[in-house]
Amino acid sequence: MPIWRRSREMEAMMTRILFFGRVAERLGAECTLDLPAAGASLGEIRHLLAARDEAAADALLRTDVRASLDQVVAGDDVQARPDQEIAFFSIFSGG
Repeated sequence: MPIWRRSREMEAMMTRILFFGRVAERLGAECTLDLPAAGASLGEIRHLLAARDEAAADALLRTDVRASLDQVVAGDDVQARPDQEIAFFSIFSGG
């Protein structure tokens, strides 16, 4: 692999993370995170955000909080890149 390609994959890119439902009530509508250009799993992103403070951990590490990638619900093992829409949300109830 060329050196320029390796260094580009190692660069961190500011990525916008969206929050909905109870998660947004606790953390606001969005935040930013430096994400490697090569990406990270949704679980890694969840834990990086949770490590910021107690409110983030309380909001994101609950079993009823889901993640989505490009508006599709996805598991924590799914890889996300900085150019994708990443969101965390509580399970919604409807009537």
